[in-house]
Amino acid sequence: MEKQTIAKAVKKATKYDLKSYCEINGLSLTSLYKGFVSKKAQKIFKKDGIKVA
Repeated sequence: MEKQTIAKAVKKATKYDLKSYCEINGLSLTSLYKGFVSKKAQKIFKKDGIKVA
């Protein structure tokens, strides 16, 4: 099984691309690109049904 990128998971769960999703929810796009997922981002992803490690 192949790991799914955060961008693909966001696109699949919502109708937005990662950049728009981050702007809407007040998340740092740069942090996500670098691989850092904050507690705030984890809560938002969980609320939207997106699984992150």
